[in-house]
Amino acid sequence: MKIKLQRFGGLLPVMKEATAEVDWSDQEVNKLLENIARNVSASLNERDATSHYLEVNGRSVPVDLQKIPAPYKKTFEELKENLKFKKE
Repeated sequence: MKIKLQRFGGLLPVMKEATAEVDWSDQEVNKLLENIARNVSASLNERDATSHYLEVNGRSVPVDLQKIPAPYKKTFEELKENLKFKKE
């Protein structure tokens, strides 16, 4: 299964993204998303804030990278290191 981490915002509003191929089950992905999903409305008032989204199976979910469970940290660290500017 392919996952995509996207980062939006910052001082200069840009978008970066990285993809990875993982062998997680649908059940694992659903549980992970339950744990790391972020409340979007809570962060709308933060000026120059960055937002991260995880796209899986065509579904994009706002996520809090501070909540990543230990078994998935390595994958997300690699995704963060590989974030590249998206050309539109």
